Amino acid sequence: MVSKGYINAWADERNRVDVIDVQDGRGFTTSYQNATVVSYVYDPKVLTHDLERAYWKIEDAATPVIVKLREGAKEFSDAEREAMITFLDMHLERGRYADQAKLRVPAVLVMRDGTTQDAELALGDVLTLSQSHPDVLRLSSLPLDHWDWKVLDAVGLATGDGAVLLWRATKDDEICTVSFPLSPTKLLVIGSDLPDDVPLNPRVAENSRRWIVGAKGSLNLAWVNRTKARSSGVGGPLDAESEPTK
Repeated sequence: MVSKGYINAWADERNRVDVIDVQDGRGFTTSYQNATVVSYVYDPKVLTHDLERAYWKIEDAATPVIVKLREGAKEFSDAEREAMITFLDMHLERGRYADQAKLRVPAVLVMRDGTTQDAELALGDVLTLSQSHPDVLRLSSLPLDHWDWKVLDAVGLATGDGAVLLWRATKDDEICTVSFPLSPTKLLVIGSDLPDDVPLNPRVAENSRRWIVGAKGSLNLAWVNRTKARSSGVGGPLDAESEPTK
């Protein structure tokens, strides 16, 4: 549920990463290949759109761009920036439903002959339908390709299904910054600068609904209690479209 080609940057020489499963409240070490896998999670029950393949194409286009960003490249084509923005949108999209792998939604299908049929939507169906919903934020609707792109050095960054953080100067302002950890030591910042002392790992943990990933020995299980409290409404609900503020 978090792209393997992305989280491999957190793996050690034996391809292992540390993982916190927020939903089950446990931490473990595993291969990055297995870190956030939920079998058949994006298979539809009603629609015919191959969401898994669509995500694979997005990952395939963006992975070389992520590598270039990690390596310090300064120049990117319009197509490369578009591929990265699409990847961030995909990461946001998957993250909104990362704790709903077993989601089932009753539905009524209207057939071509006018008859109706009861059905049940799975997560793959819901995700596909959400892509065209007008109330769902899409980063592609923001002028990110015209904002300043910077890669900052960092130490011990974690990631997770909530790793795309959207920032506002105040809660009533428009989004002015998007941040995303590229590796344990590289942070992508698009837009305005972030404060030097912003606690990124706790913010990523609070915004992650199911998976938190880090290099071996870098994660804090105390994040699970805070995240579960937020998602259960203690201290404020963790809304699907909530964004941290400066």
